[in-house]
Amino acid sequence: MARFAARELGRDVAPEFSEFSDSTGRRWLDVLTVRDVPRPGHVSVSTLSMHRWVNLVGSGADRHDERVELVTVLTGVDAADAAALLVASAFTAVAEAWPVQAGTVFPGVAGELFGTPAEHLLLTAPGLFPRLARYRLDEAVQVRWLQAVPIHEAERAFLDERGLEALEDRFAAAEIAVADPARPPVGLG
Repeated sequence: MARFAARELGRDVAPEFSEFSDSTGRRWLDVLTVRDVPRPGHVSVSTLSMHRWVNLVGSGADRHDERVELVTVLTGVDAADAAALLVASAFTAVAEAWPVQAGTVFPGVAGELFGTPAEHLLLTAPGLFPRLARYRLDEAVQVRWLQAVPIHEAERAFLDERGLEALEDRFAAAEIAVADPARPPVGLG
């Protein structure tokens, strides 16, 4: 899986692998970091072992376990801080049993780490890496990647009111730089 993720993030690059543990030392997370991908000045980061944890999504008869990994692409951010963003989000999701799916928002995490106005972290389909949509780990387990995108408070409120598809449509129409946590908010009026 690590080779697959590294290949999808960027061919002919030198990936860096790191291991992180939570504050209890009982959970750990492997992370892949690639610098200057997809362009110089960007850093791409993916979790590689979050799929080991149960992730219950849906409700009622539709409730099921969907294994996930997170990926992000950021510019103007140190590679270690980009990795810390995914690690903090992953450990929060597991510790608090948050369902991790497209539309999940980790409030304030980007603002805390980067001090940028796009303070929240939204999970969405991996638009910059469409082949990361699904990976068959074995016959029983499929892993789905979700892309982590920094968003502003007004964008989070719009998401709550109108839904993920409406917000993504606004982002596409405005051609926002999803990799830039310092970008201005998209016009939502």
